Amino acid sequence: MPAPAARMGKFDADEVDTGDMREEGTPSSRDSGPQPLKSRFANDPEMQELVMWFLGDLERRVSAIRGALEANDASRLRILAHQLSGSAKGYGFEEIGAAAREVESEIRYIKLHRDAMPGPDDDGLEDEVHIATLAEKTEDLILLCRRAIDGKAGAA
Repeated sequence: MPAPAARMGKFDADEVDTGDMREEGTPSSRDSGPQPLKSRFANDPEMQELVMWFLGDLERRVSAIRGALEANDASRLRILAHQLSGSAKGYGFEEIGAAAREVESEIRYIKLHRDAMPGPDDDGLEDEVHIATLAEKTEDLILLCRRAIDGKAGAA
């Protein structure tokens, strides 16, 4: 396995599983058909147009997040999560903002962990666990965004 410095900012492609990572038999939000996610400004006539604009742009953001995850590009994923964290909260989607902050925090943890290890990665198992956690948190973020996008059709 390459030294942490050689891997910094990238994930090993075989370390990221973007499938459903819940234990077998455990209920998954992917299986339960969650309700569309609504902005806290959904009933505010002065904010409706802005919320609709945000939702219209959310598909592009989801595609970029998915692309960064699939490309194992931690730096790009952290930037996208950071941007979404602030904007989602501003448009009344606090749950999306919180999920984006979790993604960003996990990436920072992984990076700090790798920076702190000067030699070969002797703790690869912990690294793999955090990378799997990051992939799961990113998938959860994408699902929340999809729920908000689905809610757009009902709001129109």
